[in-house]
Amino acid sequence: MNTLYTNPVISLYANDNDAMIPEIWANMGLAILEENMVMAALVHRDFSPEVAQFGDVVNTRRPGQFSIRRKGDNDSVLGQDAITNNVRVPLDQHFYVNFTIKDGEASKSFQDLVDIHLLPGMQTIARSIDRALLGRVHGYLANAVGTLNGLTGSNAKATILAARQKLNENKAFFNGRHGVVDPRSETALLSEELFLKANEKGDDGTALREASLGRVLGIDWWMDQNTPAMLAVNADTEATTTDADEAAGQTVISVTLTPTDGVGVWCVIAGDDQPRYVTALATDDTITLDAPLKSAVASGAAVTYYGICDAKGAVSAGENKAFSVDGFDTGKPPQVGQLLAIGTGASRRVYTIIESEVVSATEQSILLDRPVEFAIADDEDLYPGPAGSYNFVFHREALALVSRPLALPSADMGVRAQVAVHNDVSMRVAMQYDIAQQGTVVTLDLLAGVAILDTDLGVVMLG
Repeated sequence: MNTLYTNPVISLYANDNDAMIPEIWANMGLAILEENMVMAALVHRDFSPEVAQFGDVVNTRRPGQFSIRRKGDNDSVLGQDAITNNVRVPLDQHFYVNFTIKDGEASKSFQDLVDIHLLPGMQTIARSIDRALLGRVHGYLANAVGTLNGLTGSNAKATILAARQKLNENKAFFNGRHGVVDPRSETALLSEELFLKANEKGDDGTALREASLGRVLGIDWWMDQNTPAMLAVNADTEATTTDADEAAGQTVISVTLTPTDGVGVWCVIAGDDQPRYVTALATDDTITLDAPLKSAVASGAAVTYYGICDAKGAVSAGENKAFSVDGFDTGKPPQVGQLLAIGTGASRRVYTIIESEVVSATEQSILLDRPVEFAIADDEDLYPGPAGSYNFVFHREALALVSRPLALPSADMGVRAQVAVHNDVSMRVAMQYDIAQQGTVVTLDLLAGVAILDTDLGVVMLG
C-alpha cells in the first residue's frame, strides 16, 4: 500500500494539475482536521498502519494498576505482572464527505478549492468525530455532579471542586485531566474570576488553543460546541408536581400526575435536578425512579416528564446510519445533543443524537453516537432525554479514539486515491471523473472506533 506517514503538507499549489492530486488533498485535509477537533485531541489515541474495514474489531489497552510492596533489608522483591486490560473496539465510525468539483471549477487554484470544498468538508468530519466522542458522556452519568440548568458563575467553583473530588476519589492521575463544556456553560465559567485569570495566559494561535479556557484547579478547560446540550424551550414536556416531601435517597416519589407516556420516560424533579427516568408506576400516584434522589425535595416541587417519539419503520440491531422517528409533539422533534433512550428494563440503552434533520413536520431523521445495540420495532417508543448541558470532566484514559487506514481502491478502476496519516489519525482521499456530472467526484473518509476505557475516570458536570 502506498501510504504517507509524514506530517501534513500545507504548501499551496496554484495550477490545476497540482490541485487535483489526492496526496495534497489528504495531507491538507489532515492539517485542517487537526485544527478543528477539540475533544479528539484530548483522549487516548490508538493507531496501527494495518489496513481495516468497517465492522472490524481491534483491541486497545486499558492500563492496569500495580500493588505496592514493602520489604526488609534481607527480603527479596516480589515481582508483579505488568497487566493491561484489552478493550474490544469495533471500527463502526466511518465518517465521510462527498462532493463534485465541476469542470468549470477545475482550473481554480488549490487554495480556492480548499476554501470552497475541503475546509467545510473537514470541518464536518471534525464535528462528527467530536460529537461521537462527547456523545459517550452518558456512560459516566453515575458520576454526575451539579444540576441540570443550574450552573452559574456563583456556583461554578463549587461544582468544579465536586468534579475534582470525584476524580480524586476514583484515583485518576493528576496529569492529563480535562474539562470540556458547551457554550452556555462556558459563559457561566467565565463569570468566575479563576477562569478570567487563566484565560489571560494567551494561546499559540491554533484553533484548538482558541478553545482553551486555561488550567483551573488542576484541570485544563475547553469549550466545544459539540458538547451534548439542549435548551428547555426545544423539549416536549409534561408538567406535574410532587405530592409530599421526599428525602434524599428516596426512589418512590408521590406525584399529582403520573406520566401520560408511561414507564421509560425521563423526568427531572426540581430541587434534585438530575436526569432520572421512570421505572414503575403505581395506582396510588407514585413513580419509581431508576436512581435515588441526590437532594431532598419539597411537596409541590415541579416534576417535568419528557415526551416520547416513535421509530418510523423497523431498525436492525447494529444499524449505524440515520433512521426516522415520528410521534413527537409538533415543533418539538429530537434535537442534536439530546440523550435518547431505547428500551426499558435490562434492554434499555442510552445514546446521544449527533445529527438531526427535518424530513417533514411530523418526521425527523436522527443519527446516534454509535450503532444501535438491539433491534427496534416499527412504532416502538423512544425516550428523548432532559434539557440541559452534559459537560465532561475526565482523564484522557477515560475514552479512546481508535483509527485505522482504509484500503486504497484499484487504480485500474480509474480512481486516484491516497491515505495520509498524522498524529494517530488516518484519512483517505479518492478522486474519479464522472462523465454524467462532468466533474471530478471527491470522497474524503476515515475509519474509527470510540471506546469507553474506564468509567471511573470521567465525570458528567451538569449545567
